[in-house]
Amino acid sequence: MKDRSGKKTISVIVLNYGKGQHLLDEYLTSLFSQTLLPEEVILFDNLSTDNSREFVRKKFPSVKIITEDRFNTGTALAINTAFSQSNGDYIILHTNDIVLDKNCVQALYKNIINNPEVGIVTSIGIREQNRKLGKMIVDHAGGFLDVYGFAQAHHALELVKDIPEKEEVFFAYGDSLIVRRDAFEKTHGFDTRLFMMNDDIDFSWRVRQLGYKIIYTKRSVIYHKVSVTIKANNSRARIRYLSERNSMRTYIKNTTFGHLFRTLPMYIVLLCGEMGYFLFRMKFALFFSDVRAVLWNLFFIPETIYLKIINQINAKKNNIDKLFIHESIKLKLFKAFSQSL
Repeated sequence: MKDRSGKKTISVIVLNYGKGQHLLDEYLTSLFSQTLLPEEVILFDNLSTDNSREFVRKKFPSVKIITEDRFNTGTALAINTAFSQSNGDYIILHTNDIVLDKNCVQALYKNIINNPEVGIVTSIGIREQNRKLGKMIVDHAGGFLDVYGFAQAHHALELVKDIPEKEEVFFAYGDSLIVRRDAFEKTHGFDTRLFMMNDDIDFSWRVRQLGYKIIYTKRSVIYHKVSVTIKANNSRARIRYLSERNSMRTYIKNTTFGHLFRTLPMYIVLLCGEMGYFLFRMKFALFFSDVRAVLWNLFFIPETIYLKIINQINAKKNNIDKLFIHESIKLKLFKAFSQSL
Protein backbone atom coordinates (compact mmCIF):
# COMPACT_ATOMS: atom_id res chain seq x y z
CA MET A 1 0.00 0.00 0.00
CA LYS A 2 1.14 3.57 -0.64
CA ASP A 3 0.61 6.66 1.44
CA ARG A 4 -1.04 9.72 -0.08
CA SER A 5 2.28 11.04 -1.40
CA GLY A 6 2.80 7.85 -3.40
CA LYS A 7 5.72 6.75 -1.25
CA LYS A 8 5.96 3.04 -0.63
CA THR A 9 5.39 2.16 3.00
CA ILE A 10 7.08 -0.13 5.51
CA SER A 11 5.40 -2.25 8.16
CA VAL A 12 7.45 -3.82 10.94
CA ILE A 13 6.24 -7.00 12.63
CA VAL A 14 7.83 -8.06 15.92
CA LEU A 15 6.86 -11.08 18.00
CA ASN A 16 6.66 -11.30 21.78
CA TYR A 17 6.06 -14.38 23.90
CA GLY A 18 5.94 -14.97 27.65
CA LYS A 19 8.19 -12.62 29.59
CA GLY A 20 9.60 -10.34 26.93
CA GLN A 21 9.12 -6.86 28.37
CA HIS A 22 12.83 -6.35 29.12
CA LEU A 23 13.62 -7.28 25.52
CA LEU A 24 10.92 -5.09 24.00
CA ASP A 25 12.11 -1.95 25.77
CA GLU A 26 15.58 -2.10 24.24
CA TYR A 27 14.34 -3.31 20.85
CA LEU A 28 11.59 -0.71 20.40
CA THR A 29 13.83 2.10 21.63
CA SER A 30 16.32 1.18 18.89
CA LEU A 31 13.51 0.86 16.31
CA PHE A 32 12.12 4.33 17.02
CA SER A 33 15.66 5.77 16.84
CA GLN A 34 16.12 4.70 13.20
CA THR A 35 17.27 7.06 10.45
CA LEU A 36 14.24 5.80 8.49
CA LEU A 37 11.13 5.22 10.55
CA PRO A 38 8.53 2.65 9.43
CA GLU A 39 4.98 3.86 8.90
CA GLU A 40 3.55 0.95 10.90
CA VAL A 41 4.81 -1.18 13.79
CA ILE A 42 2.85 -4.27 14.77
CA LEU A 43 3.53 -6.25 17.94
CA PHE A 44 2.11 -9.77 18.01
CA ASP A 45 1.92 -10.58 21.71
CA ASN A 46 1.37 -14.26 22.51
CA LEU A 47 0.67 -15.40 26.08
CA SER A 48 2.72 -12.67 27.75
CA THR A 49 2.73 -12.82 31.54
CA ASP A 50 4.76 -9.75 32.50
CA ASN A 51 2.63 -6.74 31.51
CA SER A 52 4.42 -6.42 28.16
CA ARG A 53 1.29 -5.05 26.51
CA GLU A 54 0.65 -2.40 29.14
CA PHE A 55 4.30 -1.37 29.03
CA VAL A 56 4.26 -0.96 25.24
CA ARG A 57 0.94 0.90 25.23
CA LYS A 58 2.33 3.38 27.72
CA LYS A 59 5.87 3.91 26.39
CA PHE A 60 5.31 3.26 22.66
CA PRO A 61 1.65 4.20 22.05
CA SER A 62 1.93 4.17 18.23
CA VAL A 63 2.58 0.42 18.21
CA LYS A 64 -0.38 -1.67 17.06
CA ILE A 65 -0.76 -4.67 19.37
CA ILE A 66 -2.33 -7.97 18.33
CA THR A 67 -2.90 -10.48 21.13
CA GLU A 68 -3.45 -14.22 21.36
CA ASP A 69 -3.98 -15.78 24.80
CA ARG A 70 -5.72 -19.04 23.92
CA PHE A 71 -2.67 -21.04 22.82
CA ASN A 72 0.98 -20.81 21.80
CA THR A 73 0.98 -19.86 18.13
CA GLY A 74 4.69 -20.35 17.51
CA THR A 75 6.43 -17.94 15.15
CA ALA A 76 4.91 -19.06 11.83
CA LEU A 77 1.24 -18.50 12.66
CA ALA A 78 2.10 -15.33 14.59
CA ILE A 79 3.82 -13.79 11.55
CA ASN A 80 1.00 -14.78 9.20
CA THR A 81 -1.62 -13.33 11.53
CA ALA A 82 0.25 -10.06 11.96
CA PHE A 83 0.85 -9.83 8.21
CA SER A 84 -2.89 -10.15 7.55
CA GLN A 85 -3.39 -6.94 9.55
CA SER A 86 -0.46 -5.02 8.06
CA ASN A 87 -0.60 -2.39 5.31
CA GLY A 88 2.98 -1.90 4.11
CA ASP A 89 4.33 -2.48 0.63
CA TYR A 90 7.38 -3.92 2.37
CA ILE A 91 7.31 -6.00 5.51
CA ILE A 92 10.15 -6.13 8.02
CA LEU A 93 10.20 -9.15 10.34
CA HIS A 94 12.02 -8.85 13.65
CA THR A 95 12.43 -10.95 16.77
CA ASN A 96 12.26 -9.12 20.07
CA ASP A 97 15.72 -10.21 21.26
CA ILE A 98 17.66 -7.81 19.03
CA VAL A 99 18.89 -4.23 19.10
CA LEU A 100 19.10 -2.34 15.81
CA ASP A 101 21.94 -0.23 14.53
CA LYS A 102 20.47 3.18 13.66
CA ASN A 103 20.71 2.54 9.89
CA CYS A 104 19.21 -0.96 9.98
CA VAL A 105 15.79 -0.17 8.48
CA GLN A 106 17.06 2.35 5.95
CA ALA A 107 19.65 -0.08 4.57
CA LEU A 108 17.10 -2.89 4.23
CA TYR A 109 14.65 -0.62 2.44
CA LYS A 110 17.24 0.94 0.14
CA ASN A 111 18.54 -2.44 -1.00
CA ILE A 112 15.13 -3.91 -1.78
CA ILE A 113 13.49 -0.92 -3.44
CA ASN A 114 16.49 -0.41 -5.74
CA ASN A 115 16.71 -4.08 -6.78
CA PRO A 116 13.44 -5.36 -8.31
CA GLU A 117 14.86 -8.88 -8.73
CA VAL A 118 15.44 -9.12 -4.97
CA GLY A 119 12.58 -10.50 -2.88
CA ILE A 120 14.24 -10.46 0.54
CA VAL A 121 17.07 -8.46 2.07
CA THR A 122 18.49 -9.55 5.42
CA SER A 123 20.63 -7.85 8.03
CA ILE A 124 23.91 -9.16 9.34
CA GLY A 125 23.79 -10.39 12.92
CA ILE A 126 26.37 -9.74 15.63
CA ARG A 127 26.07 -11.32 19.06
CA GLU A 128 25.19 -8.80 21.75
CA GLN A 129 28.07 -9.92 23.97
CA ASN A 130 30.54 -9.24 21.17
CA ARG A 131 29.18 -5.73 20.70
CA LYS A 132 29.68 -5.03 24.39
CA LEU A 133 33.28 -6.21 24.04
CA GLY A 134 33.78 -4.04 20.96
CA LYS A 135 34.22 -7.07 18.71
CA MET A 136 32.45 -6.65 15.38
CA ILE A 137 32.37 -10.36 14.58
CA VAL A 138 29.69 -11.72 12.24
CA ASP A 139 27.32 -14.30 13.68
CA HIS A 140 25.47 -14.63 10.38
CA ALA A 141 25.05 -12.78 7.10
CA GLY A 142 22.23 -14.89 5.74
CA GLY A 143 23.01 -18.54 5.09
CA PHE A 144 23.40 -21.39 2.65
CA LEU A 145 22.03 -24.94 2.49
CA ASP A 146 23.76 -28.14 1.53
CA VAL A 147 22.11 -30.56 -0.89
CA TYR A 148 20.38 -32.27 2.07
CA GLY A 149 18.73 -29.06 3.25
CA PHE A 150 20.94 -28.40 6.27
CA ALA A 151 21.88 -24.81 7.01
CA GLN A 152 25.14 -22.96 7.52
CA ALA A 153 25.51 -19.32 8.50
CA HIS A 154 27.37 -17.20 5.95
CA HIS A 155 30.57 -15.39 7.00
CA ALA A 156 30.24 -16.68 10.59
CA LEU A 157 33.11 -15.60 12.88
CA GLU A 158 34.55 -13.22 10.28
CA LEU A 159 35.13 -9.55 11.00
CA VAL A 160 32.43 -7.27 9.61
CA LYS A 161 35.05 -5.06 7.94
CA ASP A 162 36.36 -8.05 5.96
CA ILE A 163 33.13 -9.20 4.31
CA PRO A 164 31.62 -7.75 1.09
CA GLU A 165 29.07 -4.95 1.27
CA LYS A 166 26.36 -7.28 -0.02
CA GLU A 167 26.08 -10.78 -1.45
CA GLU A 168 23.45 -13.22 -2.61
CA VAL A 169 22.61 -15.92 -0.07
CA PHE A 170 20.28 -18.92 -0.10
CA PHE A 171 18.15 -17.87 2.85
CA ALA A 172 17.54 -15.09 5.35
CA TYR A 173 17.40 -15.63 9.09
CA GLY A 174 14.10 -14.55 10.63
CA ASP A 175 15.59 -12.20 13.22
CA SER A 176 15.76 -9.32 10.73
CA LEU A 177 14.64 -9.25 7.11
CA ILE A 178 12.55 -7.19 4.71
CA VAL A 179 10.30 -8.87 2.14
CA ARG A 180 8.13 -7.59 -0.68
CA ARG A 181 4.45 -7.79 0.14
CA ASP A 182 3.62 -9.53 -3.13
CA ALA A 183 6.31 -12.17 -2.51
CA PHE A 184 4.84 -12.90 0.92
CA GLU A 185 1.35 -13.16 -0.54
CA LYS A 186 2.37 -15.41 -3.43
CA THR A 187 4.06 -17.88 -1.07
CA HIS A 188 1.05 -17.74 1.29
CA GLY A 189 3.44 -16.78 4.06
CA PHE A 190 5.04 -19.07 6.58
CA ASP A 191 4.27 -22.78 6.89
CA THR A 192 2.26 -23.00 10.11
CA ARG A 193 2.94 -26.74 10.43
CA LEU A 194 6.52 -25.81 11.25
CA PHE A 195 5.40 -23.83 14.32
CA MET A 196 8.87 -22.39 14.89
CA MET A 197 12.49 -23.07 13.90
CA ASN A 198 13.53 -23.45 10.25
CA ASP A 199 10.35 -21.67 9.18
CA ASP A 200 12.53 -18.80 7.95
CA ILE A 201 14.54 -21.21 5.78
CA ASP A 202 11.37 -22.74 4.33
CA PHE A 203 9.92 -19.30 3.62
CA SER A 204 13.13 -18.10 1.96
CA TRP A 205 13.29 -21.23 -0.20
CA ARG A 206 9.75 -20.70 -1.47
CA VAL A 207 10.41 -17.02 -2.21
CA ARG A 208 13.40 -18.18 -4.26
CA GLN A 209 11.18 -20.60 -6.17
CA LEU A 210 9.26 -17.56 -7.41
CA GLY A 211 12.45 -16.38 -9.11
CA TYR A 212 13.47 -13.78 -6.54
CA LYS A 213 16.98 -13.39 -5.16
CA ILE A 214 17.89 -13.00 -1.49
CA ILE A 215 20.79 -10.82 -0.39
CA TYR A 216 22.34 -9.50 2.80
CA THR A 217 23.62 -5.98 3.28
CA LYS A 218 26.21 -5.27 5.93
CA ARG A 219 24.89 -1.71 6.16
CA SER A 220 21.97 -3.22 8.10
CA VAL A 221 23.23 -4.53 11.44
CA ILE A 222 21.43 -6.11 14.36
CA TYR A 223 22.86 -7.09 17.74
CA HIS A 224 21.31 -10.38 18.70
CA LYS A 225 20.87 -11.95 22.13
CA VAL A 226 20.51 -15.31 20.28
CA SER A 227 17.31 -17.33 20.84
CA VAL A 228 16.60 -15.99 24.33
CA THR A 229 12.88 -16.82 24.17
CA ILE A 230 13.33 -20.25 22.57
CA LYS A 231 15.96 -21.44 25.03
CA ALA A 232 14.04 -20.08 28.02
CA ASN A 233 10.88 -21.99 27.13
CA ASN A 234 12.10 -25.23 25.54
CA SER A 235 14.34 -28.11 26.55
CA ARG A 236 17.34 -29.14 24.48
CA ALA A 237 15.48 -32.26 23.34
CA ARG A 238 12.44 -30.28 22.19
CA ILE A 239 14.60 -27.79 20.31
CA ARG A 240 16.33 -30.75 18.67
CA TYR A 241 12.98 -32.31 17.76
CA LEU A 242 11.57 -29.14 16.20
CA SER A 243 14.75 -28.38 14.30
CA GLU A 244 15.11 -31.89 12.86
CA ARG A 245 11.41 -32.27 12.15
CA ASN A 246 11.16 -28.96 10.32
CA SER A 247 14.40 -29.48 8.44
CA MET A 248 13.03 -32.77 7.07
CA ARG A 249 9.76 -31.21 5.94
CA THR A 250 11.51 -28.25 4.35
CA TYR A 251 13.90 -30.54 2.44
CA ILE A 252 11.17 -32.90 1.23
CA LYS A 253 8.72 -30.13 0.35
CA ASN A 254 10.98 -27.71 -1.49
CA THR A 255 13.50 -29.77 -3.43
CA THR A 256 12.70 -30.78 -6.99
CA PHE A 257 11.71 -34.43 -7.43
CA GLY A 258 14.98 -35.12 -9.23
CA HIS A 259 17.02 -33.55 -6.42
CA LEU A 260 15.09 -35.49 -3.80
CA PHE A 261 15.61 -38.86 -5.51
CA ARG A 262 19.34 -38.19 -5.93
CA THR A 263 20.01 -37.13 -2.36
CA LEU A 264 17.47 -39.05 -0.25
CA PRO A 265 19.55 -42.27 0.12
CA MET A 266 22.50 -40.38 1.61
CA TYR A 267 20.13 -38.27 3.70
CA ILE A 268 18.81 -41.48 5.29
CA VAL A 269 22.35 -42.77 5.86
CA LEU A 270 23.32 -39.54 7.65
CA LEU A 271 20.17 -39.59 9.77
CA CYS A 272 20.58 -43.23 10.78
CA GLY A 273 24.25 -42.68 11.59
CA GLU A 274 23.35 -39.76 13.80
CA MET A 275 20.63 -41.70 15.62
CA GLY A 276 22.98 -44.64 16.11
CA TYR A 277 25.56 -42.35 17.60
CA PHE A 278 23.05 -40.92 20.07
CA LEU A 279 22.19 -44.44 21.19
CA PHE A 280 25.85 -45.39 21.52
CA ARG A 281 26.48 -42.35 23.71
CA MET A 282 23.25 -43.02 25.65
CA LYS A 283 21.82 -39.65 24.67
CA PHE A 284 18.34 -41.13 24.65
CA ALA A 285 16.45 -37.82 24.71
CA LEU A 286 18.21 -36.72 21.52
CA PHE A 287 17.67 -40.13 19.91
CA PHE A 288 13.94 -40.03 20.58
CA SER A 289 13.81 -36.44 19.30
CA ASP A 290 14.96 -37.78 15.93
CA VAL A 291 12.50 -40.70 16.11
CA ARG A 292 9.63 -38.30 16.80
CA ALA A 293 10.76 -36.06 13.95
CA VAL A 294 10.68 -38.98 11.50
CA LEU A 295 7.26 -40.19 12.69
CA TRP A 296 5.80 -36.68 12.45
CA ASN A 297 7.01 -36.35 8.87
CA LEU A 298 5.66 -39.78 7.93
CA PHE A 299 2.26 -38.79 9.30
CA PHE A 300 2.20 -35.57 7.26
CA ILE A 301 3.91 -36.94 4.14
CA PRO A 302 0.73 -36.82 1.95
CA GLU A 303 0.31 -33.11 2.72
CA THR A 304 4.02 -32.44 2.23
CA ILE A 305 4.06 -34.14 -1.18
CA TYR A 306 0.91 -32.27 -2.21
CA LEU A 307 2.59 -28.96 -1.30
CA LYS A 308 5.71 -30.09 -3.13
CA ILE A 309 3.71 -30.59 -6.33
CA ILE A 310 2.07 -27.17 -5.94
CA ASN A 311 5.48 -25.56 -5.36
CA GLN A 312 6.91 -27.14 -8.49
CA ILE A 313 3.92 -26.16 -10.61
CA ASN A 314 4.18 -22.53 -9.49
CA ALA A 315 7.98 -22.30 -9.57
CA LYS A 316 9.59 -19.73 -11.85
CA LYS A 317 13.07 -19.75 -13.36
CA ASN A 318 15.57 -19.53 -10.50
CA ASN A 319 19.18 -20.25 -9.57
CA ILE A 320 18.54 -22.46 -6.56
CA ASP A 321 20.56 -25.43 -7.82
CA LYS A 322 23.66 -23.26 -8.24
CA LEU A 323 23.55 -22.14 -4.60
CA PHE A 324 23.60 -25.51 -2.85
CA ILE A 325 26.75 -26.52 -0.98
CA HIS A 326 27.77 -29.91 -2.37
CA GLU A 327 29.02 -31.46 0.86
CA SER A 328 27.26 -32.44 4.06
CA ILE A 329 27.11 -29.55 6.52
CA LYS A 330 25.47 -31.87 9.02
CA LEU A 331 28.39 -34.30 8.90
CA LYS A 332 30.86 -31.48 9.52
CA LEU A 333 28.84 -30.05 12.40
CA PHE A 334 28.20 -33.47 13.88
CA LYS A 335 31.92 -34.13 14.23
CA ALA A 336 32.27 -30.97 16.29
CA PHE A 337 29.03 -31.66 18.18
CA SER A 338 30.12 -35.19 19.16
CA GLN A 339 33.17 -33.78 20.89
CA SER A 340 30.97 -31.60 23.12
CA LEU A 341 28.80 -34.46 24.43
